[in-house]
Amino acid sequence: MQELSCTWVPGTIDIVRLRVGKRQIEMTSARLSKIFGPHALNDLYLKGRVVIKAEAQQVAMLA
Repeated sequence: MQELSCTWVPGTIDIVRLRVGKRQIEMTSARLSKIFGPHALNDLYLKGRVVIKAEAQQVAMLA
């Protein structure tokens, strides 16, 4: 398991920034939902930030 920090990209309405270790990845919220499930967006919408616990195969799908 690996923890990913997730926030909205400022000035956008559907782009999310993931921090995986030292890497930063930007993707649409729709793609994030497909990889981690719709529940991953709940705290992101409410708080603007979420930490997601990801399995190795989910992290591989980010590349």
